[in-house]
Amino acid sequence: MQDHEFYADPTVFDVWQGRASDWFCRRSRTLCPYGWTLAFAAMAALFALTAVGMFGWSLVSRMQGLAAWNQSMAQVITIMMALLACQAMLQQALQSWPVGVVMPRRLRRMIRLCGWEVPATALPVKPRHQTRRRVHQPSVHRAPVAPSRQAIQAFFSGVRAAGVNVSIARALFSAGIRTPRQLCRTSDERLLKIRGVGPVTVRKLRRYFDGA
Repeated sequence: MQDHEFYADPTVFDVWQGRASDWFCRRSRTLCPYGWTLAFAAMAALFALTAVGMFGWSLVSRMQGLAAWNQSMAQVITIMMALLACQAMLQQALQSWPVGVVMPRRLRRMIRLCGWEVPATALPVKPRHQTRRRVHQPSVHRAPVAPSRQAIQAFFSGVRAAGVNVSIARALFSAGIRTPRQLCRTSDERLLKIRGVGPVTVRKLRRYFDGA
């Protein structure tokens, strides 16, 4: 579930839609792990062929003197849009590479030559050097615990009850403020640095959460 969906109570349709999409994604990955990658790559190839075909047609039209200036501008715009769409589809194909499958070295080198980054899940796992086990007491420090779903739901419900709109609630969530406790511990200076948050919004939030 997305972050903004906490702002409103999910309906039965939302629940079944999420279950159906999760089931479809799991089945598609099991049947063909490279399915999404191949689909996006095929769309990128189609856009590339469109750009090449339009470029060849524009050259032939210019040589025969059949293309007017407005047609030439339309052809140039079409070629640029096709190339941009091809680049976007190639990046989507790269992001859709199946998790846990190491990408071939030549393909990784080609991707880096194009100026893109290889996904971390497609890189080979480097073996860790074995070190001697140290006899010491376990560390007391623990990793920070992620906020629970109930705490996030209470936070969004409180923001809505305070009279703050959904765009500001999303900005707070993106800034890492996701529970009422985190909001109370955050200073006013940090809240004012978040996009869309002003002094009036800070007063509304303080008035509701400090009094809760």
